[in-house]
Amino acid sequence: MQELKSVIENYLSRGFGSMNKNDFEIWIFNYLLQERLKGKSNYDISIELRIPEQKVKRLKYEAGLKYGTPQDTSIYAGEFSKLLSKAQLKKDGSCVQFVVEDLQLRKYLDSLLKKDGRFSNTSFNTEIVSIDADDLEFLMKSIFPDEDWNALYKNAKDLLNTDKVTFRGLFKKFAESAAEQAGKRTVDLSFVGLMSLL
Repeated sequence: MQELKSVIENYLSRGFGSMNKNDFEIWIFNYLLQERLKGKSNYDISIELRIPEQKVKRLKYEAGLKYGTPQDTSIYAGEFSKLLSKAQLKKDGSCVQFVVEDLQLRKYLDSLLKKDGRFSNTSFNTEIVSIDADDLEFLMKSIFPDEDWNALYKNAKDLLNTDKVTFRGLFKKFAESAAEQAGKRTVDLSFVGLMSLL
């Protein structure tokens, strides 16, 4: 984050009055996200700043576009992994649901799915994403590096003593394992969670 003096110099170099009220709000909001609002939910931010949750979502999205690094997919990978660590199995384990508060991340995930003619279901709530195992595999393969997949499949082949390992097969095994644990619905579908299954 730039210090205030350098921000003022940058602002003046473009001409006094070149930033409107919205530009200032986005800059201040982005600064707060890096400091005192870091890690807080949209709801908590809305209460603290006394603004509607919808405005929080808009400001987060605009701050991400203006000050973020959308080309750096490793940031998305880390955030997606956190979401998968709190996923919920639905429809007898054939569907996964997770919450995506970050509008920019949700749009990134949607764009990956759309490129391959796929989609997620957000009809109940735009922050709750529902996808089936095949689409989850597609997203994970689009976001995470090949080394992670190679390690997962190597471990699975060794432990299950087979050469035929598929993501759907691992996913089914994972869902069965979660069901055996007293009807556990929240599961860790990140690579760490999948590895722990093996």
